[in-house]
Amino acid sequence: MKEKTREALAEYVRTVSGNCRELMRETERLACFVEDLLKYKDLYDTSPESVDRRYTKIGPGLMLLEDGKLYMNAVSGSTPVDDRIKRELHLFENAKTRLKDAFYRLRYCDELWFFTNETVASGYMEYEYIADIPPEGIDLTAIHAMRIVRLNWFDIVNPANNPERRGVWSPFPFIELYGQWIFSYHYPFFEDDKFKGAFVPHAKIEPMLEDSIYRSEEKMIAVHDDSTLIGVNAAAQKEFDLQPYKYRVWADITQAMNYVRNDLDLMRSESEDFVWLADGIKWQTEFDLTINGKNYTVIKERVPEIGVSLVALIDK
Repeated sequence: MKEKTREALAEYVRTVSGNCRELMRETERLACFVEDLLKYKDLYDTSPESVDRRYTKIGPGLMLLEDGKLYMNAVSGSTPVDDRIKRELHLFENAKTRLKDAFYRLRYCDELWFFTNETVASGYMEYEYIADIPPEGIDLTAIHAMRIVRLNWFDIVNPANNPERRGVWSPFPFIELYGQWIFSYHYPFFEDDKFKGAFVPHAKIEPMLEDSIYRSEEKMIAVHDDSTLIGVNAAAQKEFDLQPYKYRVWADITQAMNYVRNDLDLMRSESEDFVWLADGIKWQTEFDLTINGKNYTVIKERVPEIGVSLVALIDK
């Protein structure tokens, strides 16, 4: 039983890891494509007059929504929207086809964006997020004030913190603006060798769980390196008092962050058994543990890209 379960865990890791790596590769390819757009921008029609005709003005910002509101190209207005910014907006529309292809092809992606350090944003997002929000109802300036476009996105990959220009996963799972349970991947892009911005595709956690622990009838959980409980399958939910994250709309970002850092942190569990479980997962690949008076053998396999351990708890 133990070896069969370990083989299943290893298979799950290969699947999740493979999809994470494909998201990484595609993001790097997209960053190179946008860098080429910037390098050869004189070859493209970037007339600001076209932007004036087609974009909706929202306060000091501008927004274009297309493909049933799946595609967004916008600027917050935190930088004055002059002809230079309008030309850049028009230029980035040429990335739409590539973004669309990646959005539909990447297994875990539910949002695919790139942002410049002057808060131009271009990308695709799932329809239900904005289907009921008319363009005039999206306050781009307020979004900028919330630091959504600065929340780790640039700081993680700017040259001061990332001199090798590598892609970086978010250091923890988090609940994004619309209540989805995700990781994000950050990849820098440059113009004339100067840091220009970052690609930030979201990697949704639910399909990762569907590809792994949800497939098993054995008791399995997923735990991040920082002891955050990522997911719990049906067999484990039936036996343990562990509840995975369920989608909900949060009143504010602070509330969501506190929920992740406190309620989902196994090291903060009221049960000493789960604290020992979290501690053992950090340092061991196999160990025995008593939980609620019952003995288990705990085995794990780790997804290195996102720092998540897939863990089985086998009855002894």
